[in-house]
Amino acid sequence: MSRPRVLLYAPALYEAGFKQHHVDGEALALHAHLNQAGYEGRFLDAYYRAVRAPSLAGAIAAAGGADAVLVHLWTSDAYGPRLRAIADELAQLRQELGLPVVAFGPLAVSAAAELRDHGAIDHAVGLAAPQPSGDEGTAGLVAAISRYLRGHTPLTSLHGDDLPYLADAVVSVSASRGCYGRCTFCAYNSDLGGGWLELPIDRVVADIAHLHQITGATRFAFADSDFGGTTQACRRRAGQLASGLAAAGLAGRVSLSVNVRSETLDCQTVRLLADAGVRAMLIGVESFNEQTLHRLYGKRQNLQHLAEVVQAADTCGITTVASYILWHPWQTMASVRQELADIERFGRHRIPQFMARSRLLVIPGTVIERKIQAAGLLQAAPFQRGFRFAEPDVHVLHRELAEWFDRAVTPVLTGLSEQRPGDLTTLARLKIAEWEWLTARVRGLAGAVAHG
Repeated sequence: MSRPRVLLYAPALYEAGFKQHHVDGEALALHAHLNQAGYEGRFLDAYYRAVRAPSLAGAIAAAGGADAVLVHLWTSDAYGPRLRAIADELAQLRQELGLPVVAFGPLAVSAAAELRDHGAIDHAVGLAAPQPSGDEGTAGLVAAISRYLRGHTPLTSLHGDDLPYLADAVVSVSASRGCYGRCTFCAYNSDLGGGWLELPIDRVVADIAHLHQITGATRFAFADSDFGGTTQACRRRAGQLASGLAAAGLAGRVSLSVNVRSETLDCQTVRLLADAGVRAMLIGVESFNEQTLHRLYGKRQNLQHLAEVVQAADTCGITTVASYILWHPWQTMASVRQELADIERFGRHRIPQFMARSRLLVIPGTVIERKIQAAGLLQAAPFQRGFRFAEPDVHVLHRELAEWFDRAVTPVLTGLSEQRPGDLTTLARLKIAEWEWLTARVRGLAGAVAHG
């Protein structure tokens, strides 16, 4: 009896030419899991294609056909035009070939209703998502994905022929699932139903060692929403990671990045992460306004503790990369001025976003979407969520910034690539120019008010 054939698709989820040099390790691990579960899998990565074809239909033809398509939709950054384009492609595939499409990942679950209404998918799979009944053709496949999400499938089962080219890419790996944080804007827990699931660090180390050995990959990113879980667990896991990589002979030979909540870190843990080879920590700062931080975003973050953690990271040679949300429906001009000053003290270079794009991304089904809707400020359409500003002056400032950005930055930005020498410097200069424009404009507005 022939094995069911599945094409596993990891689409491009970013519009710009940056963040493209990446291999979707979560999809790669599911590929390994499905092969072990009795499926004949083909992996199609949008950036490093194991099956090379110009389209999904072409990839299916090159693979000799398929019985189902899986698509990994993980980052909420893709919600909007990018997700709409992916949905169009999947809907066309379902219509032309009649293949069932199953999506997994946080974005797949949060946007499931829109994807189904668009005709793009048959099911969205997450631990907390309802599963189809047993008489449906994809029920076995959905159950296999759910089993994968509850455990760890070793990448050590993969061979060179199974893998895309990894040597110069950033490869994602997973050491946990879920998050103990309860940020009101976040959809990453929607596929897990809350909580945090710890996966064994020793198995992750084995995955990294295996991929390094057979592909030469040296850059790895933990895709976890919350690497540590708790302060105690984070310290223990950081130590296990450092000792495990050292025992595998990889100390100083691989570089890592982690997504981590600052409340799970202390100076000792930061040092252990540095010993493990962590060179970048991605932390959700989001705001330096205490009221916004706690009451609007639902974050328990202590800003004084954050400063201590960042100082420890600087001392250990770890770069802190901090996400920030400057623009939200209830932003005020007074708070804008104060937050820009706070960002200056914290270090503008630590925040990767342009300020024009440092805007609250409203995802379907999140707590903050309901708050904005209740306030009458929500703007909603298929694959689109936005908001209106309650304060007119903030609306005007944001519009002026957006117009300047479209004139001065967007034409240059669309032509940049992380793989071209010099483009990172150009990107940095664009961010500096935007910062200078915004801070000068805010100072000018404050002066006009003072003299008015």
